Amino acid sequence: MSRALPSALALLVGLALPACEDEKPAAPAAPSATVAAVTAAPAVTAAPTATASAAPKATGFVAPRPVPLGSSGPIQPTAPPEQQMMAIQYTLAMLAPQNNDPLTDEARIADIVKKLEGAVRTADKGKTPPNPVKATRGNRKIEIEMGKGCTDKTPTNLMVTRASVSLQAAFEAGVFVVMCHDDKWECHPSTRYPDDVLCVAAPRR
Repeated sequence: MSRALPSALALLVGLALPACEDEKPAAPAAPSATVAAVTAAPAVTAAPTATASAAPKATGFVAPRPVPLGSSGPIQPTAPPEQQMMAIQYTLAMLAPQNNDPLTDEARIADIVKKLEGAVRTADKGKTPPNPVKATRGNRKIEIEMGKGCTDKTPTNLMVTRASVSLQAAFEAGVFVVMCHDDKWECHPSTRYPDDVLCVAAPRR
């Protein structure tokens, strides 16, 4: 080995040592007065946004409403899955008994069903299905099947105007929902809260 090679290696090692020393992390600087002031300042709560204020309003039911109270929908099949699931949960919550609710009165409910059968046959704008009215869900729900004409106002109109039965009377008989269903919509008005109606797009198959 020639003497020139050790000399070259020594030169490379000497150049590399300063480079390694330069790569050492610098000691952290002491926090400045500005940083300390920001850290000590109390957190500021953001003001409510327009999105938050547009959230569905609460009602007397345990499930959240998929649309604000005052809007009946209908919830479309193209709606986000979360909204469709909320609609299902909300219509089920409408049927859940609450404290001091009346028990079901089968005789009164049978009388309401009979009156609604005559009412729907005269009001239906399409071909009325056989046996268009029935009590379901342990008599807590009355379902009205129609050919055409189900809207958010139809069940109340059929009950009050054509069958001469108030929603309060239906509630006192133990019925919580009087639902209509046609070739397009399915509407669920509450007898407990008459202004609370939720519709979903549900074409008859």
